[in-house]
Amino acid sequence: MLKNHIKITFRNLWRNKMYSGLNIGGLALGMTASILLLLWVQNELRFDTYHQRASQIYRVTNTLKISPQDTWTWSNSPLIMGDFAQKQIPEIEKITRFQKPWSPLVFRVNDELFKESNVAYIDSTWFEVFDYAFVMGSPKVVFKDYNSIVLTQSKAKTFFGDAAAAIGQTIRLDSTDYVVKAIVRDNPAQSSFQFDLMLPIAALLKNPEDAANDRQWGNFNYQLFLQLVPGSSTKAIGAKLTNLFRTYKKDTHTIASLLPLTDIHFAKGFQRDELAIGNERTTQILGIVGLLILIIACINYVNLSTARASTRSKEVGIKKLIGAERGRLFGQFLTESLVFTLLALCLTLALVELLLPFFNDFTRKQFVFTLSDPGVAGILLGTGLVTIFLSGLYPALLLSSFQPMQVLKGNQLLGTKTTHFRKALVILQFTISITLIIGTLGIFKQLRFIQTHDPGYAREGIFSFELPSDEVRNRTEREAFKTQLRSLTVLEGVTATSLPLENNPNSMAGNLEWKGKAEDFNPTVSALSVEPEFQPIFNLKLVEGRWFSHAVRMDTAHVILNEKAIKTLGLKPPYLGQAITFRGRTGQIIGIAKDFHFRNFHEAIAPAILFYDHSWQRTFYVKASLASTSRALAETEKVWKRLYPNQPFEYHFVEESFQRLHELERRTGTLFNLFAMIAILISCLGLFGLATYTVEVRTKEIGIRKVLGASVFHITSLISKDFVALILIAFAIASPLAWYALNRWLEDFAYKAHISGLTFGIGGLIALTVAILTVSTQAVRAANADPVKSLKNE
Repeated sequence: MLKNHIKITFRNLWRNKMYSGLNIGGLALGMTASILLLLWVQNELRFDTYHQRASQIYRVTNTLKISPQDTWTWSNSPLIMGDFAQKQIPEIEKITRFQKPWSPLVFRVNDELFKESNVAYIDSTWFEVFDYAFVMGSPKVVFKDYNSIVLTQSKAKTFFGDAAAAIGQTIRLDSTDYVVKAIVRDNPAQSSFQFDLMLPIAALLKNPEDAANDRQWGNFNYQLFLQLVPGSSTKAIGAKLTNLFRTYKKDTHTIASLLPLTDIHFAKGFQRDELAIGNERTTQILGIVGLLILIIACINYVNLSTARASTRSKEVGIKKLIGAERGRLFGQFLTESLVFTLLALCLTLALVELLLPFFNDFTRKQFVFTLSDPGVAGILLGTGLVTIFLSGLYPALLLSSFQPMQVLKGNQLLGTKTTHFRKALVILQFTISITLIIGTLGIFKQLRFIQTHDPGYAREGIFSFELPSDEVRNRTEREAFKTQLRSLTVLEGVTATSLPLENNPNSMAGNLEWKGKAEDFNPTVSALSVEPEFQPIFNLKLVEGRWFSHAVRMDTAHVILNEKAIKTLGLKPPYLGQAITFRGRTGQIIGIAKDFHFRNFHEAIAPAILFYDHSWQRTFYVKASLASTSRALAETEKVWKRLYPNQPFEYHFVEESFQRLHELERRTGTLFNLFAMIAILISCLGLFGLATYTVEVRTKEIGIRKVLGASVFHITSLISKDFVALILIAFAIASPLAWYALNRWLEDFAYKAHISGLTFGIGGLIALTVAILTVSTQAVRAANADPVKSLKNE
């Protein structure tokens, strides 16, 4: 029987090539889009789950109440905390820690320099807690000496051409030689620990002064991980860790807690966290979009199948008259849906393989589509089963329900309920499509707002670079470098700061004193060391007062506050001249800077204090005209190589750095645009099917109207008006849904664009225009048909 059903299915498929192609193509397109998006979701949800003991591993996080108004949550812990925790808390099996340098480190390998960002100093227990595949070397002996280093397989090939050749080789960092003791396989893409070079923490502590500093309870410099005894209470362990602060630091303001390893990727709210790089809301939205596109594709199949139902009605009637039971007919049509879905699935596999490299390049991720992966196989199987169920059930029930005598007399095609149901499906399709279109328009409006919104400082023609880490404190050489740069006529300005302006993560509390300050009031402020040359380069606006000057010696003690700082500190006018003690030095407020953005638009502008200090300058900014940028870079690099011949010169344009702050949103917006187009395309295929059915059942009516003198425009309008009504209903439903979804997405931004009714109107108009064009192709063809052919059977 099944063999016969399959034979009939392929016969019908071949007989109706166009409709079969639309059915298979629509399903394949929907499943491909859905699978690509679900690969993204799966990738995000599987972060760090590959570790054998992942369920036992937690990171210690510390919440510090720094004032009645402010609370900080740190992903870091004091180094010494791990040692005490291991000894005093029996529920802890093992502890391990790491510290990631604040800036890239430069390594010398065989007289060649490499600037590396993915570097970590780790405990000797690191490889006991976390799973690494050792290609060469052993985790038991790898860190017996402080001058050992572990490389990933890819980094070993970069340095030495072959992983095997790397063992025993020497790599120099600053003035210390490190010996390669082991090679590990690169971590999976779903790992939070993307470290290419791993050195022992002991190397950081070889200097007694640094070791003593790091062993202070007040220095939160390391991420601390605990491997717990199975079944341990994380709440109880958190309380015991908190008690360590009470006992050894006499600190009643810090509360320790545990965060599961597998939750780190989506963690939010930390002052600084190198590991929490995921966006849970974006992941949820993309997962929902993937499911909605699959639903649209299934609706499209249902509409196309039921639109052709009238041509299959006599087949059903004859089969029922000669004894075929409804169950057998239901099985035949369900088999037909199964075959169509399997064919679409085969096409989907080919499309995913073809498009995945482009999808990976665009998303900057490394998705792998292999059926041997249970997760991927589950996605494919789940997508197929959902498609078979949603697309096959209703057409099979409908077609098998026809009454034979009514059908053969020509009195029954499809009932009113069926017609209403199909129209409801079209409304649902376009509700989803219009929601996605409006969402895409809203996202791009926010991105446009970010791109055009004045951050409060100039960006054009300014590039930056950082001094080598071991040269930051060398003021003499730094000033000589600055002087040589300022002598270059091609440069319009040179200045140096303590941290990057366009992404300043620095926050501090308890370093400010002023008249009238309450004892328990220690507001958080961001501090940035600047120079007199900073203001003209960045065109930073002053609301009151003046900028720093080389001519005023006391300016090294004076400060400039931004508007937000004035409000936060609760200062009363006149502001200028008020005494401020900052970092132990008392000076005056000499200026008030207009608020400017020094973080991304997700965060509100924070209180900022600008101070003039030569002792710590890491980031250099150079300004040149747009016409002479290339020459300016070349001349700057020449000076760099004269002073720092052993360090590579790497620079970034301020404009590019600023735009990179919202790279994820930009990629998300483009993804939405792409998948909204796919959704509207699939919806139009369904609309095409419904228009075809409408023309088919109204063929004689159209013929009579033409004989009576109806114009092509009149007939086209007659057929199209019902569909226009469906789109308008869909728009009315989609608008509040899109408004809600957009506002939820915009909640993550402190500064956001105003999404006006025009955005919604444009979204609806796009959908309406595309729908009318789709329907009109069939309507015009029917209106231009010879009425004699449609009436010849009467």
